[in-house]
Amino acid sequence: MMLTPHEEQLSFRTEVRRYLSRSWPIEISRRSLEDGFPFDREAWAGLCRMGAAGILVPERYGGAGAGVTEAAFVSEELGRLVVAAPYLSSAVTAAVLLTGLAEGGDEFARDRLPSVAEGTTIATVAWLDNTGLWNPDGISVEARTTDTAWTLDGEVRFVTDLGTADLVLVVAGTPDGLAVFALSTEGTGAGRLPLVCLDPTQPVGRLRLSGAPAIRLAPGLPRDEVLRLLNRTAAVSAACLCAMQLGGAEQCLDMTVEYALQRTQFGRRIGSFQAVKHRCADMLARAESARSVTHHLVSALESDAPDLEVAVSLAKSFCADAFNACASDALQIHGGIGFTWEHDIHLYLRRARATAHLHGDATHHRGQLAALIASRQN
Repeated sequence: MMLTPHEEQLSFRTEVRRYLSRSWPIEISRRSLEDGFPFDREAWAGLCRMGAAGILVPERYGGAGAGVTEAAFVSEELGRLVVAAPYLSSAVTAAVLLTGLAEGGDEFARDRLPSVAEGTTIATVAWLDNTGLWNPDGISVEARTTDTAWTLDGEVRFVTDLGTADLVLVVAGTPDGLAVFALSTEGTGAGRLPLVCLDPTQPVGRLRLSGAPAIRLAPGLPRDEVLRLLNRTAAVSAACLCAMQLGGAEQCLDMTVEYALQRTQFGRRIGSFQAVKHRCADMLARAESARSVTHHLVSALESDAPDLEVAVSLAKSFCADAFNACASDALQIHGGIGFTWEHDIHLYLRRARATAHLHGDATHHRGQLAALIASRQN
């Protein structure tokens, strides 16, 4: 199963790449490392005006009503320039979850979706367990209700873009199963603690809740539907993350080939050395294979394929390893200059190492694949 994008989708990707290269060069991402600046809101607003933040939001809620393919293309281009932006948190994860809740009849979600689609509201989802995985059995936040309101208690250790989020959606356990809550912006009992991150362009925070007032979203939605929606959200988020890793891996390859064709050693271009050629060939093979598994996952999501679980674990395990290997090889081929703070290659190495653990690392997903194969054989 392979993805076959049409001309309009490819044109959109070209426009996004052109905009990012002009208005959001990699120098802007360096501000996240050097000045602690989370992201460039002016550049973000320009990307949102192109419709990027509302890709996964239906038109009736103020979005573009496009699909996972377009969202993956945007993610790929963002990964190519290691852009510091809350795209994965807000425009993908939160947007998919809010859309599902709005379809379930929730008025709060319907009211918030237009501003999320416009990019004026930055949203994030607190839903990972204490190891950074989406695991329904590992949710540590508990919701309690009185006659008039809900409160939340617990901690979510890894919440992406928590520090800049205007809207925080929390997955919590209730007496009748998992539910999604929106934290009250006027309430107390919610503490946001920024974490020291390897990749500051994708900040992560810790959310501590102690009697925090919250609004339960889509309370009439059956527990099975809530779980199905959360699983779907996790799959779409993983697909866009893989696309981001793919873009980073390809850019590492492009930067390395360009450098190898310019750098002279022993009177020759280092790109003529067999060892360098072999490394670049390996990088190309990894990047192309990462593209194949990412497109397979996106296609599986677009067609609601029955092997979606396999596609997610296959793509996540391979893309994480591919990006890590490409970034490491790029650093080595760049030699002494690659190890300096001034060179951009360390930004890609940071992104590769950090994203490898989001939604489960390669070891976890290989274990998932093994379990799925064993279950089918039995």
